[in-house]
Amino acid sequence: MFTIAADIGGTFTDVVVIDERNGGLNVGKALTTPDDLQSGVMDGLSLAAREMGRQVDDLLGDTRRFVHATTLSSNAVFAYSGATTAVLTSAGFEDTLMIMRATGRVAGLSVFERHHYRKTQKPRPLVDERGIFGVAERVDSQGRVVQPLEEDRVRSIAEILRQRGIQAVAVAFLFSHMNPDHEERVGEILRNELPGVYIALSSRVARVMGEYERSATALFDAYVGPVIEGYLSRLQETLQEAGYRRDILIVQANGGVTMAAQSVPVFTIESGPAAGIVGSAHLAKRLGHSDVIATDVGGTTFKVAIIEGGRWRYARETVLNQYQLRLPMIDVTSIGAGGGSIAWADGQRLRIGPESAAADPGPACYDLGGDRPTVTDADVVLGYIAPDNFLWGRMKLNADLAADAIQKHVADPLYGGDTLAAAAGIRRVTDSQMADLIRKTTLERGHDPRRFTMMAYGGSGPTHAASYGAEVGVSEIIIPLFASVLSAYGAARTDVRFSLQISDPLVLPVEAVRVEAIFARLEQQGAARLEDAHTPHERQRFQRWVEARYRRQVHTVRVEAPKEVDEAGLRALADGFESEYERLFGAGSALREAGIELITFSIDAIGLVDIPDESGAGAHGPAVPRSHRPAYCPHRRKMVRTPVYDGTAIGQGAEFTGPALIEHPGTTIVVLTGQRARVDDYQHLHIFTDDPAVDEIDG
Repeated sequence: MFTIAADIGGTFTDVVVIDERNGGLNVGKALTTPDDLQSGVMDGLSLAAREMGRQVDDLLGDTRRFVHATTLSSNAVFAYSGATTAVLTSAGFEDTLMIMRATGRVAGLSVFERHHYRKTQKPRPLVDERGIFGVAERVDSQGRVVQPLEEDRVRSIAEILRQRGIQAVAVAFLFSHMNPDHEERVGEILRNELPGVYIALSSRVARVMGEYERSATALFDAYVGPVIEGYLSRLQETLQEAGYRRDILIVQANGGVTMAAQSVPVFTIESGPAAGIVGSAHLAKRLGHSDVIATDVGGTTFKVAIIEGGRWRYARETVLNQYQLRLPMIDVTSIGAGGGSIAWADGQRLRIGPESAAADPGPACYDLGGDRPTVTDADVVLGYIAPDNFLWGRMKLNADLAADAIQKHVADPLYGGDTLAAAAGIRRVTDSQMADLIRKTTLERGHDPRRFTMMAYGGSGPTHAASYGAEVGVSEIIIPLFASVLSAYGAARTDVRFSLQISDPLVLPVEAVRVEAIFARLEQQGAARLEDAHTPHERQRFQRWVEARYRRQVHTVRVEAPKEVDEAGLRALADGFESEYERLFGAGSALREAGIELITFSIDAIGLVDIPDESGAGAHGPAVPRSHRPAYCPHRRKMVRTPVYDGTAIGQGAEFTGPALIEHPGTTIVVLTGQRARVDDYQHLHIFTDDPAVDEIDG
């Protein structure tokens, strides 16, 4: 039996097939098809099946799990292409989503962008103001009904929505996290009155404090709900016609999978990056590393996440299009810097991104109609990427078109017509931007990057990691054998995971039995969902978390809670909160006398997946260059003769020094002067930086 995973990126769609008998791995990589995403999935699947010498229907017939990570929900949000949506809220609070928080103008923006405050503005609304309706009802902060629900008003609104052709409705009432009865009843009425319309209830999507955040999360779920459900339905039908007989599993932003019928559409936002973090954590644990900086350079973005003690962290706040949401999402930071990021002249300055050439038309060297220079074009001109050996040699790149684009848009306006210097400048600026994001993700959160190992993946990560890794001072960089498809690999190895949460503020000291009762209820709900996902009892696990703060503060800190809360457990919880608080805000910043308030309780209900790891069997032997080719040396400012290795042919235990280029089917690894490389027993490449100041290939 096989597990198949597909990850749709901005440029490529990756497919990984794992043989559950022995962990054997095969991959397929195809261009993403924006107009019909499932076509790219099937293209990648066909390539993987061909590599295995099998037909697609035969392979799917022997597949036990088909796991899917998708950017579709993210694309719908960023492109404003979601469903026509309406909102029902408590009468008198119709402007909550329009007013936002005081930070609505600047949420998610960089420090540089915030400094130009007059140029900032609130985001484009996902719902028209005329699509927001107030309903007479009221529940107080303790969950007591103050004003009964006016059901006739709901029915009259439903008639208006029917006439307007509304595709989705978000329901977000005041204090619904304490008592969801009114929202549940409205959901019943709307489903009866508006069959086929997607209904999102804030108490189901985000049962937490924060009227605005809860409302915004429900709005986003409604906005992407019909898009996701329609796509998954079509993909399920396509796969069934091709021979697959089970339900699709969907990767969630929390780093777990659920069956499509159990998934919450908004939770699929950024599911691809989440799968990459899962894959990094799994691989790092296998190699004996617990503290890892995961870096993913794809076609559109550069993403960074911290894995500490073998675990990833959840984001304290999720910001999408300047909306602040409450989602159980792995903490990933990103910038618009990837292989497809466009280089452009901003006056006399060179800028990279955030605009991307994506898959259509793609970088100029793809020869698919793109004529603006990208990071990939620069890597081709500099000799790091071989035009004849891209994607297993299936896709030929046009180096002349890459050079022409750089010449016209960067070299002529900024470098006096020197194309090589312009390409080197594009790479240097890109790598510096990546290093800056790593520093922001580590140093600003109390982490010293020098004590971490770095994992680099994505199609362009191995090509740039030696530069940005050395710049931030890490001593070891791991390039997985299957780096270009690591997110798909992570999706295949992702456990079933349900993240449940509820806000019920309690101030310490409090009876331990009250806290234990909250967790027990959440775990009962989680166990029921795991049973629905066909997870046997012996493979069920639970993790507990609390978001806490000092009284009168606004922001919370997330800490792990003990498996059973008694009086000693409460003391340990308070100690853990203060330790994390001081890690984030500095020694001596904790003040227990202020009083600790437990705000939100959450659990992760996990169904462990049992798939064997790939075998470490392989040939041993020294690294022998397959060939040599010119590659740019920043130190000499010219092209120099550089050894090129076949990454699939390098034996276990082989060691060599930079400068070097190691070519794999989906990516090229660059090793710099002053660095040495070693291939481990699983053919993953480890780069060791003896001189952290080195940031260039030197001949």
